[in-house]
Amino acid sequence: SIADDNNIGCLIKLLRTHRTPDDQNTRPKHSGNATADDVTLLSSINARGVGACLIRDNWRGTIRMTRPKLVTFDVYMALLDIEGSLVSVVSEELGLETDRARPFVQLWRAKQMERAAISNSLEKERTSFRAATEMALDYVAGRQGIAIDAEKHRRLVMAWDTMRPWPEANDVIAAIKSKGIETAILSNGDQDMLEAVARLFPAGFNHILSSETAGKYKPHPSVYDLPTTVLSIAKADVLHVAGSANDVLGTIAAGMRCIWSNRHSDLLLDPAYAPEIILDDLSGVVDLI
Repeated sequence: SIADDNNIGCLIKLLRTHRTPDDQNTRPKHSGNATADDVTLLSSINARGVGACLIRDNWRGTIRMTRPKLVTFDVYMALLDIEGSLVSVVSEELGLETDRARPFVQLWRAKQMERAAISNSLEKERTSFRAATEMALDYVAGRQGIAIDAEKHRRLVMAWDTMRPWPEANDVIAAIKSKGIETAILSNGDQDMLEAVARLFPAGFNHILSSETAGKYKPHPSVYDLPTTVLSIAKADVLHVAGSANDVLGTIAAGMRCIWSNRHSDLLLDPAYAPEIILDDLSGVVDLI
C-alpha cells in the first residue's frame, strides 16, 4: 500500500513515465492529480501484467511502504541465480555444451515446480522438494536420452544447496537488518535445503520458514501463514519479496504485502493479483521500507 497522498501523486507521475509507444502517442503528458486518463493508464498497465507500480533507478526512494516488522524472501528465484549456477554444473557433469545445458536446467526447474504443484493437488503427504528435484532430473535426462550414474545424480541434486546468490542479495539483507527489521526465508525448499542455502549469505537470516512446516507448497495460503503461525507476526507487519509471478499471486491472495523482484521481465498471468511494487532486481528494496 502507498503511504500517503503525496506518494500516490508520485505513483501517478511514475506510471506516466512507463507508457508504451501507443500510450505516449495517444495520451498527453501532464502532471498533477489522478485523472480518468491515469485510471485508464493504470488499467492498461495492469492488463499487460505489469502490476500496480514500477520503480526504476531514478524513482527509488520517492515511494515508500509502511515499515514492516519482518521481510521475507523467496529464495530460489529472488535470492539465487538458478540458471547461472546450474548450467555450468550440468555442462560439466553431463558433458553438454551450454546451448544444451541451459534448456536442460530450464526444463529441470519447470518439472520440479510441476511436481510440487501436483503434490498440492493430490491432497496426500507433501512430496519433499528434494524428491521433486530428483524426479524432475530423472524426467529431463530420460527425455534427452542421457544416462546419469548414481554419483553424478547425487552431485547434480545437491548442487541446489550451493547455488550462487544474485550479486546484490547479501547487501540488501544486511541493510534491512541494519534498520532493525527481521529477515526470513519463506520458500518451497525443505528445511535442510534452506538451512544449507542460508549459509551462502554472510548477513544471515533471523528465521527460516519452509513449506515443509506447512505441508504444502506455494501458492497454497498455509505457506504464507507461516510468519503468523510460527512467529506470531501479523500479516499486516510482513513484507514478502517474491521472485516469481506465481509467488506474487500467492502472496497477494493470502493478504500479504509484496514486492516483486522481476529480473526476467515476466508477466502476471492474472493481473488481479498484482504486487504493490515491481523492481528489476533486489537493489531497490531497502529504499522502499
